Amino acid sequence: MTVVTVPSAGQFGYIPDAEPQELPPNAWSYAKNMRFKDGYAERFAGSATAFTTPAITPYFLMPFRNLNSKFWIYAGIASVYCDDGTTRTDLTRAAGATPYTGGVDDRWTGGSASGIAILNNGIDLPQFWAGNVANDFANLTAWDANHRAFAMRPFKQYIVALNITKTGVQFPHMVKWSSAAVPGALPTVWDPATATADAGEQDLAETTDTLIDCLPMGDLNVIYKERSMYGMQYIGGTFVWRFFRLPGETGMLARGCVADTPKGHVVLTAGDVIVHSGQGPTSISQGRVRKFLFDRIDTTNYARSFVCVNQLGHEVWICFPESGATVCTQAVVWNWDSDTFGVRELPNATYGASGGIGVTSGATWAASAYTWATHPGTWSSDVLSAAEAQLVVSCSTPTLTVMESGLQFNGVNPTAVLERTGLAFDKPESVKTVSKIIPRIDAAAGTVLTIEVGGSMDAEVQPTYSPPFSYTVGTSYSVDAYATGRFLAFRITSTGQNAWRLKSFDMYIKTHGGY
Repeated sequence: MTVVTVPSAGQFGYIPDAEPQELPPNAWSYAKNMRFKDGYAERFAGSATAFTTPAITPYFLMPFRNLNSKFWIYAGIASVYCDDGTTRTDLTRAAGATPYTGGVDDRWTGGSASGIAILNNGIDLPQFWAGNVANDFANLTAWDANHRAFAMRPFKQYIVALNITKTGVQFPHMVKWSSAAVPGALPTVWDPATATADAGEQDLAETTDTLIDCLPMGDLNVIYKERSMYGMQYIGGTFVWRFFRLPGETGMLARGCVADTPKGHVVLTAGDVIVHSGQGPTSISQGRVRKFLFDRIDTTNYARSFVCVNQLGHEVWICFPESGATVCTQAVVWNWDSDTFGVRELPNATYGASGGIGVTSGATWAASAYTWATHPGTWSSDVLSAAEAQLVVSCSTPTLTVMESGLQFNGVNPTAVLERTGLAFDKPESVKTVSKIIPRIDAAAGTVLTIEVGGSMDAEVQPTYSPPFSYTVGTSYSVDAYATGRFLAFRITSTGQNAWRLKSFDMYIKTHGGY
């Protein structure tokens, strides 16, 4: 009998694209609602609704603040609202004006420009709001009423518009920028013919693909086309900006499919997930989750995917609609510290953003089901703290949901699965019998998990599992279960409320001959 210890259960994470028998023992061939960080394989924390229930289905949201208040702005097809954690306010453009006319796939873009909120859906005139709930969103001043922009984002003291349509004629390579604005005010000029201002236009037509979106990277604005990337750097003077091609033949899948991280931009492309810092892009999904992701993403509604950041978890969530879905139902989650992937179910999400919530949860240690050592959160943290950037997703329910909040997934106990098949321990030719598992699990006492072991004589055949064993944290020590095969398997399932994490496990194994 040999005791094999599998350490650091979270070291390599979830790698569904590789053959299980070729993975290290502490990599996982299947996971559901599991993340991998700090050496642990960990069930995702919960999620909870926040704010007043939206009166519309939100398809875009962003945090916004002025000197006195913090808001979350969310936009539907025809309306825009804000919520400060106490009061929801309809900010749809002034009474008497027609509602917005974009569709579900006319994704809003925007941001905060000199302390003023900017929104654009590509169909209606761009909108602005200065943060006073007594006023509604209004048409962006100085913008030509005959022009439309596919995407619009603030950068430095400017507003940058991409993929311009002028009086019905599209210029898909055109970058258009405003004059510089003073803090607290909008740009006063968009016309490039105005000699006294630095507004202008530039076509990025070296490549034939069309402009999609942009996002600042420090002092550089990275502009994404469908299959290429460009830098936009301020130089002042006559030309104002320097535009240059960035390395790589890759771009962005759809608006909102990029996130800024300490490692650089993480971008969902048409066939990959990349990271770059203005240099050549590197795939972070190839050989790990690339095939998994693109085999499952819906081929009709793929442009409803989005990428967002969970700052507290040091994670990027690549959110996508699974085949047959019209909204995002799953996220592939990359931890940039551990360079691991996990996977999480989503509550029919339409968009996500990170920012302060503006309300507090009132959580206390006395009310927690966890001990100090096993609690999945951080000391002195408040899951709804206004001082921390929380990941919020808008959902088609409609709700605004705070991720990483509580234990349940919007009031429902989630199912979490962690599975490893193809365990040969460097002896694929030998038949092995496992008789005992000793898992090292952090969770609240009384947390119940189901543990199974399995075996298969052929790497291409699914394992036959033992009867499930009910493992109770704080009471159980080991699992006495038997399975035989050249390739062994191990599976943990939870259906209860409590989160848990696996550090390592021991397998008691007896090795036989080749038959």
